[in-house]
Amino acid sequence: MMKNVLRNRYKLELLFVILLLINSGCKGQSKKSPTKVNLDTIVKGNFNPASGLAFDSVSIDSFLNARPFFRKFSSDLKQFYHIHLHKYAWFDAHGITESANNLINHIQTQEDDGVLKEYPYKTDFKRMADQLRISGSASPRVDYELMLTAEYFNYAKNVWGGAEVDKTKDIGWYLPRKKLEYLDLLQKQLNGSRDSVEQNAVIPQYLELRKALHRYRQIEQSGPDVILSYNAGFAGLKPGDTSSLIIPLTKRLHQLQYLQNLTPFNTYNPELLVAITLFKSTHGITPDSKINAKFIQQLSVPVHKRIEQIIVNLERLRWIPADDHGGEFILVNIPEFQLHYYNSNALTWSCKVVVGKAMTKTVIFSGHLQYIVFSPYWYIPPSIIQKEIKPGMARNSNYLAAHNMEWNGGNVRQKPGTKNSLGLVKFIFPNSNNIYLHDTPAKPLFAEDTRAFSHGCIRVGEPKELAIKILKQDASWSPERIDAAMHAGRENTVILKNKIPVYIGYFTAFVNSKGELNFREDIYKRDEQLLKLLMQTDL
Repeated sequence: MMKNVLRNRYKLELLFVILLLINSGCKGQSKKSPTKVNLDTIVKGNFNPASGLAFDSVSIDSFLNARPFFRKFSSDLKQFYHIHLHKYAWFDAHGITESANNLINHIQTQEDDGVLKEYPYKTDFKRMADQLRISGSASPRVDYELMLTAEYFNYAKNVWGGAEVDKTKDIGWYLPRKKLEYLDLLQKQLNGSRDSVEQNAVIPQYLELRKALHRYRQIEQSGPDVILSYNAGFAGLKPGDTSSLIIPLTKRLHQLQYLQNLTPFNTYNPELLVAITLFKSTHGITPDSKINAKFIQQLSVPVHKRIEQIIVNLERLRWIPADDHGGEFILVNIPEFQLHYYNSNALTWSCKVVVGKAMTKTVIFSGHLQYIVFSPYWYIPPSIIQKEIKPGMARNSNYLAAHNMEWNGGNVRQKPGTKNSLGLVKFIFPNSNNIYLHDTPAKPLFAEDTRAFSHGCIRVGEPKELAIKILKQDASWSPERIDAAMHAGRENTVILKNKIPVYIGYFTAFVNSKGELNFREDIYKRDEQLLKLLMQTDL
Protein backbone atom coordinates (compact mmCIF):
# COMPACT_ATOMS: atom_id res chain seq x y z
CA MET A 1 0.00 0.00 0.00
CA MET A 2 1.32 3.35 -0.99
CA LYS A 3 2.64 5.60 1.77
CA ASN A 4 0.29 8.32 2.87
CA VAL A 5 1.16 11.68 1.46
CA LEU A 6 3.99 13.03 3.61
CA ARG A 7 2.86 10.51 6.20
CA ASN A 8 3.56 11.89 9.65
CA ARG A 9 6.87 12.57 8.04
CA TYR A 10 8.75 13.72 10.94
CA LYS A 11 7.37 12.74 14.27
CA LEU A 12 10.42 14.46 15.65
CA GLU A 13 9.00 17.33 17.54
CA LEU A 14 11.00 19.76 15.56
CA LEU A 15 7.82 21.63 15.14
CA PHE A 16 8.77 23.71 12.28
CA VAL A 17 11.07 25.03 14.54
CA ILE A 18 13.94 26.67 13.56
CA LEU A 19 11.27 27.19 11.53
CA LEU A 20 9.99 30.24 12.07
CA LEU A 21 13.47 30.65 13.00
CA ILE A 22 13.27 34.13 14.15
CA ASN A 23 9.51 34.23 14.09
CA SER A 24 9.39 32.16 11.00
CA GLY A 25 9.68 34.61 8.25
CA CYS A 26 6.83 36.73 9.49
CA LYS A 27 4.10 34.16 9.83
CA GLY A 28 1.13 35.79 11.47
CA GLN A 29 2.39 39.31 10.84
CA SER A 30 -0.17 41.74 9.50
CA LYS A 31 2.24 44.04 7.72
CA LYS A 32 4.52 41.70 5.86
CA SER A 33 3.14 38.25 5.32
CA PRO A 34 5.37 35.86 3.37
CA THR A 35 4.84 35.46 -0.33
CA LYS A 36 3.57 31.95 -1.00
CA VAL A 37 5.61 30.37 -3.75
CA ASN A 38 3.52 27.82 -5.62
CA LEU A 39 5.34 25.24 -7.65
CA ASP A 40 2.26 23.14 -8.41
CA THR A 41 2.65 24.42 -11.97
CA ILE A 42 5.39 21.86 -12.38
CA VAL A 43 2.83 19.12 -12.62
CA LYS A 44 -0.52 20.74 -13.27
CA GLY A 45 -2.09 21.32 -16.64
CA ASN A 46 -1.65 18.31 -18.90
CA PHE A 47 0.14 16.15 -16.35
CA ASN A 48 -1.76 12.89 -16.78
CA PRO A 49 -0.04 9.54 -16.32
CA ALA A 50 -3.33 7.81 -17.06
CA SER A 51 -3.39 9.13 -20.63
CA GLY A 52 -3.03 5.62 -22.06
CA LEU A 53 0.57 5.85 -23.30
CA ALA A 54 2.77 3.21 -21.69
CA PHE A 55 6.34 1.88 -21.95
CA ASP A 56 8.13 -1.36 -21.14
CA SER A 57 9.10 -1.58 -17.45
CA VAL A 58 12.55 -3.02 -18.27
CA SER A 59 13.44 0.44 -19.55
CA ILE A 60 13.82 1.64 -15.98
CA ASP A 61 16.71 -0.72 -15.19
CA SER A 62 18.39 0.13 -18.48
CA PHE A 63 18.05 3.82 -17.68
CA LEU A 64 19.52 3.43 -14.18
CA ASN A 65 22.40 1.29 -15.42
CA ALA A 66 23.32 4.03 -17.88
CA ARG A 67 22.94 6.80 -15.30
CA PRO A 68 24.16 5.48 -11.93
CA PHE A 69 23.77 8.85 -10.15
CA PHE A 70 20.00 8.29 -10.13
CA ARG A 71 20.22 4.86 -8.45
CA LYS A 72 19.57 6.56 -5.10
CA PHE A 73 16.03 7.18 -6.42
CA SER A 74 15.58 3.68 -7.84
CA SER A 75 12.87 2.64 -5.40
CA ASP A 76 10.88 5.86 -5.85
CA LEU A 77 11.23 5.72 -9.62
CA LYS A 78 10.06 2.12 -9.89
CA GLN A 79 7.21 2.51 -7.42
CA PHE A 80 5.93 5.66 -9.13
CA TYR A 81 5.65 3.97 -12.52
CA HIS A 82 4.35 0.72 -11.01
CA ILE A 83 1.47 2.62 -9.42
CA HIS A 84 0.66 4.22 -12.77
CA LEU A 85 1.06 1.05 -14.84
CA HIS A 86 4.21 2.35 -16.53
CA LYS A 87 2.38 5.11 -18.33
CA TYR A 88 4.06 8.31 -19.43
CA ALA A 89 3.81 11.27 -17.06
CA TRP A 90 5.52 13.98 -19.12
CA PHE A 91 4.15 13.12 -22.59
CA ASP A 92 0.65 12.84 -24.01
CA ALA A 93 -0.74 12.24 -27.50
CA HIS A 94 0.45 15.69 -28.56
CA GLY A 95 4.03 15.31 -27.35
CA ILE A 96 5.82 16.73 -24.34
CA THR A 97 3.43 18.47 -21.94
CA GLU A 98 3.40 22.01 -20.65
CA SER A 99 4.05 20.66 -17.17
CA ALA A 100 7.25 19.01 -18.40
CA ASN A 101 8.44 22.32 -19.80
CA ASN A 102 7.72 23.96 -16.45
CA LEU A 103 9.74 21.28 -14.70
CA ILE A 104 12.62 21.74 -17.14
CA ASN A 105 12.65 25.46 -16.36
CA HIS A 106 12.79 24.83 -12.59
CA ILE A 107 15.60 22.30 -12.96
CA GLN A 108 17.65 24.64 -15.12
CA THR A 109 17.21 27.55 -12.70
CA GLN A 110 17.67 25.81 -9.34
CA GLU A 111 20.44 28.29 -8.56
CA ASP A 112 17.57 30.67 -7.71
CA ASP A 113 17.23 28.58 -4.54
CA GLY A 114 20.91 28.87 -3.78
CA VAL A 115 21.74 25.38 -5.09
CA LEU A 116 25.38 25.52 -6.18
CA LYS A 117 25.71 22.06 -7.69
CA GLU A 118 24.97 21.38 -11.34
CA TYR A 119 22.04 19.10 -11.92
CA PRO A 120 23.14 15.61 -13.09
CA TYR A 121 23.58 14.67 -16.74
CA LYS A 122 23.15 18.28 -17.78
CA THR A 123 24.56 17.68 -21.26
CA ASP A 124 22.29 14.67 -21.90
CA PHE A 125 19.31 16.53 -20.52
CA LYS A 126 19.87 19.50 -22.81
CA ARG A 127 20.54 17.27 -25.82
CA MET A 128 17.27 15.38 -25.34
CA ALA A 129 15.32 18.63 -25.07
CA ASP A 130 16.97 20.01 -28.20
CA GLN A 131 16.27 16.82 -30.19
CA LEU A 132 12.59 16.91 -29.29
CA ARG A 133 12.32 20.56 -30.17
CA ILE A 134 14.13 20.19 -33.49
CA SER A 135 12.30 17.04 -34.57
CA GLY A 136 8.90 18.39 -33.60
CA SER A 137 7.85 14.79 -33.00
CA ALA A 138 4.79 14.04 -30.89
CA SER A 139 6.08 10.55 -30.09
CA PRO A 140 7.09 10.09 -26.44
CA ARG A 141 10.65 9.06 -25.61
CA VAL A 142 11.11 6.73 -22.68
CA ASP A 143 14.68 7.86 -21.93
CA TYR A 144 13.58 11.49 -21.66
CA GLU A 145 10.47 10.50 -19.68
CA LEU A 146 12.60 8.72 -17.07
CA MET A 147 15.18 11.51 -17.10
CA LEU A 148 12.49 14.06 -16.23
CA THR A 149 11.13 12.02 -13.31
CA ALA A 150 14.62 11.29 -11.95
CA GLU A 151 15.56 14.95 -12.30
CA TYR A 152 12.38 15.86 -10.41
CA PHE A 153 13.43 13.66 -7.48
CA ASN A 154 16.91 15.18 -7.51
CA TYR A 155 15.43 18.67 -7.68
CA ALA A 156 13.22 17.94 -4.66
CA LYS A 157 16.23 16.63 -2.76
CA ASN A 158 18.44 19.65 -3.48
CA VAL A 159 15.84 22.39 -3.15
CA TRP A 160 13.54 21.05 -0.44
CA GLY A 161 15.51 18.39 1.39
CA GLY A 162 19.09 19.63 1.49
CA ALA A 163 22.07 18.32 -0.40
CA GLU A 164 24.30 17.23 2.47
CA VAL A 165 22.05 14.73 4.22
CA ASP A 166 24.84 12.39 5.32
CA LYS A 167 27.36 15.05 6.31
CA THR A 168 25.55 17.28 8.79
CA LYS A 169 27.04 15.64 11.88
CA ASP A 170 30.50 16.02 10.35
CA ILE A 171 30.00 19.77 10.49
CA GLY A 172 28.61 19.80 14.03
CA TRP A 173 24.86 19.74 13.35
CA TYR A 174 23.06 17.40 15.76
CA LEU A 175 19.50 18.61 15.37
CA PRO A 176 17.14 15.98 13.89
CA ARG A 177 17.06 16.04 10.09
CA LYS A 178 14.05 16.16 7.84
CA LYS A 179 13.46 13.12 5.64
CA LEU A 180 11.53 13.80 2.46
CA GLU A 181 9.41 11.18 0.75
CA TYR A 182 10.11 12.08 -2.87
CA LEU A 183 7.45 9.79 -4.27
CA ASP A 184 4.86 11.30 -1.96
CA LEU A 185 5.82 14.80 -3.06
CA LEU A 186 5.35 13.90 -6.71
CA GLN A 187 2.16 12.00 -6.00
CA LYS A 188 0.73 14.92 -4.03
CA GLN A 189 1.25 17.19 -7.00
CA LEU A 190 -0.09 14.52 -9.33
CA ASN A 191 -3.32 14.48 -7.35
CA GLY A 192 -3.77 18.18 -7.95
CA SER A 193 -3.67 19.34 -4.33
CA ARG A 194 -4.69 22.92 -3.81
CA ASP A 195 -1.89 23.45 -1.33
CA SER A 196 1.52 24.06 -2.73
CA VAL A 197 3.82 21.08 -2.33
CA GLU A 198 6.60 23.47 -1.55
CA GLN A 199 4.78 24.84 1.46
CA ASN A 200 4.59 21.29 2.82
CA ALA A 201 8.24 20.63 2.13
CA VAL A 202 9.96 23.71 3.57
CA ILE A 203 9.36 26.16 6.40
CA PRO A 204 8.21 29.76 5.86
CA GLN A 205 11.60 31.12 6.92
CA TYR A 206 13.13 29.36 3.90
CA LEU A 207 10.79 31.15 1.49
CA GLU A 208 11.61 34.51 3.06
CA LEU A 209 15.35 33.93 2.90
CA ARG A 210 15.09 32.83 -0.72
CA LYS A 211 13.49 36.17 -1.55
CA ALA A 212 16.43 37.86 0.16
CA LEU A 213 18.84 35.85 -2.02
CA HIS A 214 17.06 37.11 -5.13
CA ARG A 215 17.28 40.71 -3.88
CA TYR A 216 21.00 40.47 -3.11
CA ARG A 217 21.73 38.98 -6.50
CA GLN A 218 19.98 41.96 -8.04
CA ILE A 219 22.16 44.25 -5.92
CA GLU A 220 25.25 42.40 -7.12
CA GLN A 221 24.21 42.79 -10.75
CA SER A 222 23.47 46.50 -10.35
CA GLY A 223 27.13 47.45 -10.03
CA PRO A 224 30.37 47.03 -8.06
CA ASP A 225 30.49 47.33 -4.29
CA VAL A 226 30.92 50.81 -2.86
CA ILE A 227 34.20 50.38 -1.00
CA LEU A 228 34.49 51.76 2.53
CA SER A 229 37.36 51.69 4.99
CA TYR A 230 37.26 52.88 8.57
CA ASN A 231 38.55 56.38 9.08
CA ALA A 232 39.18 57.90 12.49
CA GLY A 233 37.06 60.84 11.37
CA PHE A 234 33.95 58.63 11.53
CA ALA A 235 34.23 58.24 15.30
CA GLY A 236 33.46 61.86 16.10
CA LEU A 237 30.53 62.29 13.75
CA LYS A 238 27.17 63.02 15.34
CA PRO A 239 23.73 63.64 13.83
CA GLY A 240 23.73 67.10 12.31
CA ASP A 241 27.49 67.09 11.52
CA THR A 242 28.85 67.70 8.03
CA SER A 243 31.74 65.69 6.57
CA SER A 244 33.00 64.39 3.22
CA LEU A 245 32.94 60.92 4.80
CA ILE A 246 29.13 60.99 4.75
CA ILE A 247 28.95 60.76 0.95
CA PRO A 248 30.50 57.25 0.47
CA LEU A 249 28.63 56.10 3.58
CA THR A 250 25.27 57.14 2.12
CA LYS A 251 26.16 55.55 -1.23
CA ARG A 252 26.87 52.20 0.43
CA LEU A 253 23.70 52.27 2.54
CA HIS A 254 21.69 53.19 -0.56
CA GLN A 255 23.32 50.39 -2.54
CA LEU A 256 22.30 47.86 0.13
CA GLN A 257 18.78 49.35 0.20
CA TYR A 258 18.90 50.65 3.76
CA LEU A 259 18.66 54.22 2.52
CA GLN A 260 15.88 55.01 0.07
CA ASN A 261 17.04 58.35 -1.30
CA LEU A 262 20.57 59.02 -2.51
CA THR A 263 21.40 62.72 -2.19
CA PRO A 264 24.64 64.63 -2.80
CA PHE A 265 24.49 66.16 0.67
CA ASN A 266 27.28 65.44 3.13
CA THR A 267 25.26 65.99 6.32
CA TYR A 268 24.48 63.37 8.94
CA ASN A 269 20.74 63.92 8.62
CA PRO A 270 17.76 62.15 10.28
CA GLU A 271 17.21 59.86 7.27
CA LEU A 272 20.80 58.67 7.49
CA LEU A 273 20.42 58.08 11.23
CA VAL A 274 17.41 55.82 10.62
CA ALA A 275 19.37 53.84 8.01
CA ILE A 276 22.39 53.43 10.30
CA THR A 277 20.36 52.24 13.30
CA LEU A 278 18.38 49.82 11.09
CA PHE A 279 21.59 48.38 9.65
CA LYS A 280 23.07 47.99 13.12
CA SER A 281 20.00 46.30 14.58
CA THR A 282 19.91 43.78 11.73
CA HIS A 283 23.62 42.99 12.08
CA GLY A 284 23.79 42.42 15.84
CA ILE A 285 25.31 45.83 16.65
CA THR A 286 23.94 48.15 19.33
CA PRO A 287 21.59 50.39 17.32
CA ASP A 288 22.90 53.80 18.35
CA SER A 289 24.03 56.78 16.24
CA LYS A 290 27.77 56.06 16.52
CA ILE A 291 29.71 55.34 13.34
CA ASN A 292 32.19 52.87 14.78
CA ALA A 293 34.67 50.38 13.33
CA LYS A 294 32.41 47.34 13.72
CA PHE A 295 29.61 49.11 11.85
CA ILE A 296 31.92 50.04 8.96
CA GLN A 297 33.36 46.52 8.92
CA GLN A 298 29.93 44.92 8.56
CA LEU A 299 28.80 47.54 6.07
CA SER A 300 31.85 46.75 3.93
CA VAL A 301 31.29 43.00 3.65
CA PRO A 302 31.12 42.39 -0.13
CA VAL A 303 27.71 41.58 -1.56
CA HIS A 304 28.95 38.27 -2.97
CA LYS A 305 29.96 37.24 0.57
CA ARG A 306 26.46 38.04 1.82
CA ILE A 307 25.05 35.94 -1.02
CA GLU A 308 27.21 33.01 0.11
CA GLN A 309 26.00 33.55 3.68
CA ILE A 310 22.38 33.40 2.57
CA ILE A 311 23.06 30.25 0.52
CA VAL A 312 24.55 28.27 3.42
CA ASN A 313 21.66 29.26 5.68
CA LEU A 314 19.13 28.25 3.03
CA GLU A 315 20.79 24.84 3.12
CA ARG A 316 20.43 24.66 6.91
CA LEU A 317 16.78 25.62 6.66
CA ARG A 318 16.18 22.78 4.18
CA TRP A 319 17.10 20.38 6.96
CA ILE A 320 14.29 21.52 9.26
CA PRO A 321 11.00 19.57 9.21
CA ALA A 322 8.10 21.72 8.02
CA ASP A 323 5.42 20.13 10.19
CA ASP A 324 3.54 22.43 12.56
CA HIS A 325 2.75 20.38 15.65
CA GLY A 326 1.79 23.30 17.87
CA GLY A 327 2.93 23.64 21.47
CA GLU A 328 5.69 25.58 23.16
CA PHE A 329 9.45 25.40 22.73
CA ILE A 330 12.65 27.33 23.24
CA LEU A 331 15.06 28.21 20.45
CA VAL A 332 18.57 29.53 21.00
CA ASN A 333 20.29 30.87 17.89
CA ILE A 334 24.00 30.79 18.71
CA PRO A 335 25.36 33.49 16.33
CA GLU A 336 22.48 35.80 17.24
CA PHE A 337 23.16 35.42 20.99
CA GLN A 338 19.42 35.29 21.56
CA LEU A 339 16.92 32.95 23.21
CA HIS A 340 13.42 32.87 21.71
CA TYR A 341 10.36 31.50 23.52
CA TYR A 342 7.47 30.19 21.43
CA ASN A 343 3.90 29.32 22.35
CA SER A 344 1.71 27.64 19.72
CA ASN A 345 4.50 28.38 17.25
CA ALA A 346 4.21 32.11 17.91
CA LEU A 347 7.19 34.04 19.21
CA THR A 348 6.16 35.46 22.58
CA TRP A 349 9.42 36.55 24.21
CA SER A 350 13.17 36.87 23.60
CA CYS A 351 16.23 37.66 25.67
CA LYS A 352 19.99 37.90 25.31
CA VAL A 353 22.26 34.94 25.98
CA VAL A 354 25.97 34.26 26.31
CA VAL A 355 27.24 31.19 24.42
CA GLY A 356 30.47 29.19 24.26
CA LYS A 357 33.79 30.62 23.20
CA ALA A 358 35.38 29.46 19.95
CA MET A 359 37.51 27.01 21.96
CA THR A 360 34.50 25.66 23.88
CA LYS A 361 31.74 25.85 21.29
CA THR A 362 28.10 25.46 22.25
CA VAL A 363 26.84 22.31 20.53
CA ILE A 364 24.04 22.41 17.93
CA PHE A 365 21.47 19.90 19.20
CA SER A 366 18.03 19.51 20.80
CA GLY A 367 16.65 18.25 24.09
CA HIS A 368 13.71 18.55 26.49
CA LEU A 369 13.66 20.90 29.44
CA GLN A 370 12.68 18.70 32.39
CA TYR A 371 13.44 20.56 35.59
CA ILE A 372 14.55 23.86 37.10
CA VAL A 373 17.05 24.15 39.94
CA PHE A 374 16.82 27.23 42.15
CA SER A 375 19.85 28.34 44.20
CA PRO A 376 21.96 25.65 42.51
CA TYR A 377 25.30 24.20 43.39
CA TRP A 378 27.80 24.32 40.57
CA TYR A 379 29.40 20.93 40.18
CA ILE A 380 32.59 21.94 38.45
CA PRO A 381 33.56 19.81 35.41
CA PRO A 382 36.85 17.87 35.72
CA SER A 383 38.35 19.82 32.80
CA ILE A 384 37.86 23.13 34.62
CA ILE A 385 39.18 21.62 37.87
CA GLN A 386 42.37 20.62 36.07
CA LYS A 387 42.84 23.79 34.03
CA GLU A 388 41.66 26.43 36.49
CA ILE A 389 40.84 25.24 40.01
CA LYS A 390 44.00 23.23 40.82
CA PRO A 391 46.38 25.88 39.43
CA GLY A 392 44.46 28.45 41.52
CA MET A 393 44.81 26.30 44.62
CA ALA A 394 48.53 25.96 43.97
CA ARG A 395 48.86 29.73 43.98
CA ASN A 396 46.54 30.35 46.92
CA SER A 397 45.80 27.79 49.65
CA ASN A 398 42.60 29.70 50.47
CA TYR A 399 41.40 29.57 46.85
CA LEU A 400 38.31 27.36 47.47
CA ALA A 401 36.99 29.40 50.38
CA ALA A 402 37.61 32.66 48.52
CA HIS A 403 35.43 31.39 45.64
CA ASN A 404 32.73 29.90 47.90
CA MET A 405 33.76 26.38 46.84
CA GLU A 406 34.11 23.09 48.68
CA TRP A 407 35.26 19.52 48.14
CA ASN A 408 32.44 17.09 47.41
CA GLY A 409 33.36 13.41 47.21
CA GLY A 410 36.65 14.00 45.47
CA ASN A 411 35.24 16.71 43.22
CA VAL A 412 34.71 20.41 43.69
CA ARG A 413 31.43 22.29 43.84
CA GLN A 414 30.53 25.93 44.32
CA LYS A 415 27.92 26.72 46.98
CA PRO A 416 24.62 28.46 46.16
CA GLY A 417 24.55 32.23 46.30
CA THR A 418 24.91 35.41 44.30
CA LYS A 419 28.54 34.65 43.47
CA ASN A 420 27.80 31.16 42.14
CA SER A 421 28.92 30.88 38.50
CA LEU A 422 25.51 29.47 37.59
CA GLY A 423 23.79 32.41 39.22
CA LEU A 424 20.53 31.86 41.05
CA VAL A 425 18.83 29.32 38.77
CA LYS A 426 19.59 26.74 36.11
CA PHE A 427 17.36 25.05 33.55
CA ILE A 428 18.15 21.41 32.80
CA PHE A 429 17.46 19.46 29.60
CA PRO A 430 19.54 16.29 30.13
CA ASN A 431 22.02 15.63 27.32
CA SER A 432 25.36 13.95 26.69
CA ASN A 433 26.98 17.34 26.03
CA ASN A 434 26.34 18.49 29.61
CA ILE A 435 24.94 21.79 28.31
CA TYR A 436 22.16 23.68 30.06
CA LEU A 437 20.71 27.17 30.47
CA HIS A 438 21.60 29.14 33.58
CA ASP A 439 21.82 32.52 35.27
CA THR A 440 25.19 34.22 35.79
CA PRO A 441 26.65 36.86 38.12
CA ALA A 442 28.60 38.30 35.16
CA LYS A 443 25.79 40.64 34.08
CA PRO A 444 27.98 43.19 32.24
CA LEU A 445 28.67 40.61 29.50
CA PHE A 446 25.11 41.01 28.23
CA ALA A 447 25.93 44.58 27.21
CA GLU A 448 28.42 43.27 24.64
CA ASP A 449 27.38 42.83 21.00
CA THR A 450 29.39 39.62 20.63
CA ARG A 451 28.60 37.36 23.58
CA ALA A 452 30.76 34.23 23.23
CA PHE A 453 32.37 33.88 26.65
CA SER A 454 31.20 30.64 28.27
CA HIS A 455 32.65 27.13 28.53
CA GLY A 456 29.79 25.85 26.34
CA CYS A 457 26.69 26.30 28.49
CA ILE A 458 24.22 29.09 27.74
CA ARG A 459 23.90 32.00 30.15
CA VAL A 460 20.49 33.64 30.17
CA GLY A 461 20.16 37.42 30.40
CA GLU A 462 16.71 37.36 32.08
CA PRO A 463 16.57 34.10 34.06
CA LYS A 464 13.75 35.08 36.39
CA GLU A 465 11.48 35.97 33.44
CA LEU A 466 12.34 32.66 31.78
CA ALA A 467 11.46 30.76 34.97
CA ILE A 468 8.14 32.60 35.19
CA LYS A 469 7.25 31.62 31.62
CA ILE A 470 8.22 27.98 32.13
CA LEU A 471 6.38 27.63 35.43
CA LYS A 472 3.19 29.34 34.31
CA GLN A 473 1.86 25.77 33.95
CA ASP A 474 1.96 25.52 37.75
CA ALA A 475 -0.18 28.13 39.52
CA SER A 476 1.63 27.51 42.81
CA TRP A 477 4.77 29.11 41.41
CA SER A 478 4.04 32.83 41.50
CA PRO A 479 6.70 35.36 40.47
CA GLU A 480 7.19 36.17 44.15
CA ARG A 481 7.78 32.53 45.07
CA ILE A 482 10.20 32.14 42.15
CA ASP A 483 12.18 35.17 43.32
CA ALA A 484 12.30 33.83 46.88
CA ALA A 485 13.53 30.42 45.68
CA MET A 486 16.27 32.05 43.63
CA HIS A 487 17.56 33.88 46.73
CA ALA A 488 16.98 31.15 49.33
CA GLY A 489 20.57 29.93 49.39
CA ARG A 490 19.31 26.33 49.44
CA GLU A 491 19.16 24.16 46.34
CA ASN A 492 15.58 23.40 45.30
CA THR A 493 14.69 21.29 42.26
CA VAL A 494 11.33 21.67 40.51
CA ILE A 495 10.31 18.91 38.09
CA LEU A 496 8.18 20.22 35.26
CA LYS A 497 4.77 18.74 34.61
CA ASN A 498 5.29 19.09 30.86
CA LYS A 499 8.65 18.77 29.15
CA ILE A 500 9.52 21.69 26.88
CA PRO A 501 11.55 21.13 23.69
CA VAL A 502 14.79 23.12 23.49
CA TYR A 503 16.59 23.66 20.18
CA ILE A 504 20.10 25.02 19.93
CA GLY A 505 20.56 26.20 16.33
CA TYR A 506 23.13 28.03 14.22
CA PHE A 507 21.89 30.58 11.67
CA THR A 508 23.97 33.52 10.49
CA ALA A 509 21.33 34.84 8.09
CA PHE A 510 17.59 34.97 8.80
CA VAL A 511 14.48 37.11 8.40
CA ASN A 512 13.00 38.46 11.62
CA SER A 513 9.38 39.02 12.65
CA LYS A 514 9.39 42.46 11.00
CA GLY A 515 10.42 41.01 7.65
CA GLU A 516 13.95 42.40 7.99
CA LEU A 517 16.93 40.44 6.67
CA ASN A 518 19.49 39.88 9.43
CA PHE A 519 23.13 38.85 9.27
CA ARG A 520 25.37 37.72 12.12
CA GLU A 521 29.06 36.92 12.40
CA ASP A 522 30.03 33.30 11.85
CA ILE A 523 31.60 33.01 15.30
CA TYR A 524 32.45 29.30 14.97
CA LYS A 525 33.52 29.50 11.30
CA ARG A 526 30.90 26.98 10.23
CA ASP A 527 29.63 28.82 7.14
CA GLU A 528 32.81 28.36 5.13
CA GLN A 529 32.93 24.65 5.96
CA LEU A 530 29.36 24.14 4.76
CA LEU A 531 29.92 26.28 1.67
CA LYS A 532 32.80 24.02 0.63
CA LEU A 533 30.55 20.98 0.96
CA LEU A 534 27.87 22.63 -1.14
CA MET A 535 30.36 23.42 -3.87
CA GLN A 536 31.70 19.88 -4.07
CA THR A 537 30.32 17.87 -6.95
CA ASP A 538 29.00 14.37 -6.34
CA LEU A 539 28.43 13.55 -9.99
